[in-house]
Amino acid sequence: MATKGAKAILIGGTGATGKPLVKELINSPHFCEITSLVRTIDPNVTSDKLKQVVVDFEKLENYKSEFEGKDVAFNVFGTSKKQAGSTERFKEIEYGYSAKFADLSKESGVRSMHLLTSGGSNPNSWMYYLKVKGEIEEKYKEENFNFLSIFRPGFLVRHSDRWSDSVIGFFLKGLKVNILAKALRIEAENEILNMSKNNQIKAITGDAIVDIVKIFDTQTNN
Repeated sequence: MATKGAKAILIGGTGATGKPLVKELINSPHFCEITSLVRTIDPNVTSDKLKQVVVDFEKLENYKSEFEGKDVAFNVFGTSKKQAGSTERFKEIEYGYSAKFADLSKESGVRSMHLLTSGGSNPNSWMYYLKVKGEIEEKYKEENFNFLSIFRPGFLVRHSDRWSDSVIGFFLKGLKVNILAKALRIEAENEILNMSKNNQIKAITGDAIVDIVKIFDTQTNN
């Protein structure tokens, strides 16, 4: 797999973390094909490696063929109550789409899954957002992927020119989305190259996400 390159599929590829992740995967020699399931095509990113597929996420099962032959999957999808329109709709989208993606990935033989949730995710949380994120984590654990990494970052610093974003990011020591994307790519590559033992689950939080990138850069530059 490492010689030919792995085939990846992802949802959330046009989001704040997804955009830099897609670029990371395109530039990686360890990936030969990237399928990004999207609502609308992102015209700003093109590559012979990249296939953007416009899907109806309400009927994701109709696109099962896109999952066939894939080695690695990434779920960096996310919405908000405001975007969804209501609390009920938020869960239908956030949990529902993620659950379908997990089911189809597992059924199609994806061995390595990489999930982005949030710091504090817990199915028993009093905060609804973190509760749903925790329920998604539990769903993915139940799928028994050969390897599952769960990234739980804190405050994310998006690429923005807004003064408020810069100030909040500074005081909260936010994690830049391009660093998060790079860490996701590195973690996936490490699993591809090392072929982990069956049903391994790895939760990665806070500074550990940054450390993945630091270690990689140190090894690459030496």
